[in-house]
Amino acid sequence: MTLTNKRPILYFLLFINAFCFAQNKIIDSLKILKPTGSFSVGTMIYEWTDESRTLKLTNHKSDKRTIIAQIWYPAEIDENSVKALYSALSNDYRHVISNSYLRPSFNSSITNSNVILISPGRGTERFLYTSLTEELASHGFTVVSIDMPEIGYTVYNDGFVVKPSKEYKPPQGMMGGPYEKVDAFYEKPTEIGYQDLLLTIAKLNELNQNDVNKRFTSKLNLHEIGIFGHSLGGRIAGKFANEVKAVKAYISMEGIPPREVRYEGLINFPIVMLCSSGTWPYAKENYFSLIDNRKNKVYMIELPEFGHNSVTDNPYIYPDSFNYSINAISGLEITRKIVLSYFNEMLKKNTSFSNELKDFTQIKISKYD
Repeated sequence: MTLTNKRPILYFLLFINAFCFAQNKIIDSLKILKPTGSFSVGTMIYEWTDESRTLKLTNHKSDKRTIIAQIWYPAEIDENSVKALYSALSNDYRHVISNSYLRPSFNSSITNSNVILISPGRGTERFLYTSLTEELASHGFTVVSIDMPEIGYTVYNDGFVVKPSKEYKPPQGMMGGPYEKVDAFYEKPTEIGYQDLLLTIAKLNELNQNDVNKRFTSKLNLHEIGIFGHSLGGRIAGKFANEVKAVKAYISMEGIPPREVRYEGLINFPIVMLCSSGTWPYAKENYFSLIDNRKNKVYMIELPEFGHNSVTDNPYIYPDSFNYSINAISGLEITRKIVLSYFNEMLKKNTSFSNELKDFTQIKISKYD
């Protein structure tokens, strides 16, 4: 057979290969949950450096501590708006499709958007809360999730990676108590994360006063802040809520505030503690050290069938890696409903948290006045 006669077969095979590749791309792609609010969502990523602190890495001891902050906000989009990648630098999440747009203008109808901080769990990247952050932003909040080097998994714009420090990984069995030992173990990373959150607020204030791109200038309400924490991030968030007067709302998933906050804390607004049913039996004593010394209401919400990471996108993106009883989508929908309802009441004063959730039979709510 001549080369000329072989060409149709070659072209056909190339077409089939290209078609199959395209089909696999379509099949492999995964879009996260659509936000329910009326606003389109924009996102931006910043690297912010604290010149007063250094990283503790063996070969980079002179490097100043730099966090990565991703902001989601209510935006105005048009036909030229560009969809944002779920994660621009992580190959593990290239197939995931977000609902956000990259760097659009802030929505002109909003001039006082309450800021909500997300304090991730140990080893968890900031973008794994995107289903939650997009939901909040679509309802008018400005949401900031932070990668804290050595606490979380941090990938910088140039590809440099800082993995979670083994120093902050709790030994097997330690989380069952005694809790004095747990508190002592987490004292150092809690202080580091707290300082990272202070840096975040300082940089947000700079943006609010004079954003060089005028995107955030005079748009942010930094006098009434909310914070959501997960795991170690919840402990860090608890210290932040206790120390920073601008914080008016604090909710945490399986992350209990430090000992001094539980026993002698100053938090004097209603807070929400989330806990999976599997964790509750051995953690309730620690939760009650907070509840019994409360300065205001504590909503203790037990989440049946949840796993520790059901509040993140990971069980939805990689279901085979998480053996949780609850469907991943249901877990995210419940999480979003609880968190949004709480921040709406505490920061916008336009809903009742208790009324919003009273018919929510999938969860168990205990209110301690």
